[in-house]
Amino acid sequence: MIISLHVPKTAGTSFQQLLKREYGERLLLDYGDWVGLNSPEAITRRRERAADMRRRRDDLMASYDVIHGHFMAEKYVDLFPHTAFVAFFRDPYQQTISNYEFLVRHPEAAQEYPIVKAFHDAKMSLHEYVEWEAVRSPQADLMSDLQVEDLAVVGLTEDFARGVALFNKVFGARVESNVRLNANAAREQASYQVPDDLRRLIDVNRERDIDVYRRAQERFANLASKHGL
Repeated sequence: MIISLHVPKTAGTSFQQLLKREYGERLLLDYGDWVGLNSPEAITRRRERAADMRRRRDDLMASYDVIHGHFMAEKYVDLFPHTAFVAFFRDPYQQTISNYEFLVRHPEAAQEYPIVKAFHDAKMSLHEYVEWEAVRSPQADLMSDLQVEDLAVVGLTEDFARGVALFNKVFGARVESNVRLNANAAREQASYQVPDDLRRLIDVNRERDIDVYRRAQERFANLASKHGL
């Protein structure tokens, strides 16, 4: 089973659409775990949804080849006889700003996701968002105890097409790389500007994400070299 972690704002929506084209009904989308929120209600919800997936193990194995979504890696560790984890990662400074801008643009998501409601209720500034305990190092959080080096495929948002090509090489797939969705259309430049004070704040509050991204860069470079990309 291929388990694809959709880390927020790392081109995961684009990758989802590409997976749909390739795998069709053999792709299961798994969203709704309220990742990034560690309230008692969210923890209970994740526990119940994980237990449900474990009860469905045989059906999942028979019906799907890929599971993609917002969930923590531990949900699927040791569930199937053979599991290959995949994830795309993004420069933490860019990912942080991008996720903040996404939350600002989509207040309607508060109806489904408590974390979005909490964000809008607090009317957070970008700096307050960076210091918000609920979203500390979201890229590292989704990995649970899984290490970057354990991933079968590592992609980088900044080199998306080559990450998709690596996925194809590893799994013998034919996923295309011509879709980019859910981007901020209002952004005028290729990347967000990061003032020095914001960079320092992210350094302090996204330390684990910075480490994960550094290791992801190394893992991606090694895998790309191994597969001639």
